[in-house]
Amino acid sequence: MKDIKTFHYAALDRANHFIEKYGNRINERYRPYYHLAAVTGWINDPNGFGWYNGKIHQFYQYNPYGSVWGPMHWGHAVSEDMVKWENLPVALAPSEPYDDDSGCFSGSSIVAGSKFCLMYTGMGKDKLSRQCAAISEDGVNFYKYENNPVISPDELPACMSAEDTRDPFIYEHNGKYYCLLGTKSGKFGNIAMFRSDDIKKWEFVGLAFDESQRGYVSEGVCECPSLANLGGKEVLIYSPQFMPSNGSKFRNIHSSVYIVGGFNYETGAFTGGEIRDIDEGFDFYAPQVTQLPDGRTVMTAWMQMWDRNIPTAQDGWSGEMILTRQIDLEDGKLVQRPVRELEKYRRDEQTAEDMTLYNEVRDIEAFKGDCSEIVFTLKKGDANRAGIEFFKGPSHRTYLYYHAHSGRIVLDRVRSGIDIRGAEHEEIYWKRSVAAPEGEYINFRILLDNTSAEIFIGNGQSVMTANVYADESDEGVAFFADGGTAGIIGAKKYTIKI
Repeated sequence: MKDIKTFHYAALDRANHFIEKYGNRINERYRPYYHLAAVTGWINDPNGFGWYNGKIHQFYQYNPYGSVWGPMHWGHAVSEDMVKWENLPVALAPSEPYDDDSGCFSGSSIVAGSKFCLMYTGMGKDKLSRQCAAISEDGVNFYKYENNPVISPDELPACMSAEDTRDPFIYEHNGKYYCLLGTKSGKFGNIAMFRSDDIKKWEFVGLAFDESQRGYVSEGVCECPSLANLGGKEVLIYSPQFMPSNGSKFRNIHSSVYIVGGFNYETGAFTGGEIRDIDEGFDFYAPQVTQLPDGRTVMTAWMQMWDRNIPTAQDGWSGEMILTRQIDLEDGKLVQRPVRELEKYRRDEQTAEDMTLYNEVRDIEAFKGDCSEIVFTLKKGDANRAGIEFFKGPSHRTYLYYHAHSGRIVLDRVRSGIDIRGAEHEEIYWKRSVAAPEGEYINFRILLDNTSAEIFIGNGQSVMTANVYADESDEGVAFFADGGTAGIIGAKKYTIKI
């Protein structure tokens, strides 16, 4: 009889030996300083985000053998503070008939007793999805459950597609285990709920959405479902593929959204309010949440987007994760902030005197840098546009500004550096915008990390994330106003040192 552990460990050994041999051959010109990235190869969706044995664990979809999408493994990293990460050996590798075609796909984690349990989607050569389990007693070494799959294609009801069911999110509710699965039901995406007493045997409960909730879904799978409990409400998070754009909403080819409401645990139905984007920038997908022992709910996500060129692929690696964010509900809407642990890595505080700008660009020499945090308040004034330029050099710069005529905040990377292009209309890659807060003042907090920008507006009521591939020497920062006067107040810059 085949020894599952032996075959799995052999597949893990191959992957880890490859990483050890070739991991130092990548070009590091675009590597992040303080965002999580793999040693080498391709990464996408975060998986298994959870707290175990005093550390936060983050797994990720991983092809160690190349910088393009390939046979899916689970990479693994841990952190004590969600900022400084340590990459560990690969946790899962394709080795069994239920996952040995394209690999071990996305999933989640849960602590059951003293064990750390993973649940993931396996894809066999018949191209049917199977939900599988893996278990660890030390948080590093995982073995696949001997009776996998725990949800097989023939256990799915007729309303679910066996080819398009994936990404289990497992959690506990009132003494039972529940699993949310991204799926398709007929022509449209949906989310299915399953229930279990022991994580090993599952029963179908129902689908989240019915015909009256068609605005919550698209014709693609509702990928990577996740669930947060905030302020007494359940916040359903997922990534609907091919969500049709609606004005400034759902501008990426694949979206990441949330709905505030609640599940009916007898039927699996979800009732909620408006569907909203989580991040209104260019590069954000497959968010996953977990709750920390101190009660905070935190979120991670892939800081990239499907169906576009990735400039780092030529350097031997592709993909990274956002900085972990704390999420909360305020006035019924999701608010996101960088985890407070980032502040202990601030160094070399620089300040700029409050300034009034009139049809000018003012370079701030002390704010130069590509690994930094910048905070300031913009006084709108009567300028047509006013804001900041960063990653600035002789030929490149990225613009973030308030546009008075539209009343919106615009992130513009038309001159940022290497063009990012793909399946969408070209303007989609250049500009994104969000409604500006009411009132005369707008607060900004910007995290820069070599080739990325995470922009928090107000108190985190809006967020925009972008990858930017400028020249290595493009580190300038400037404030500007045109078509009138604007003010910059309380501007500070910190170097982030890990």
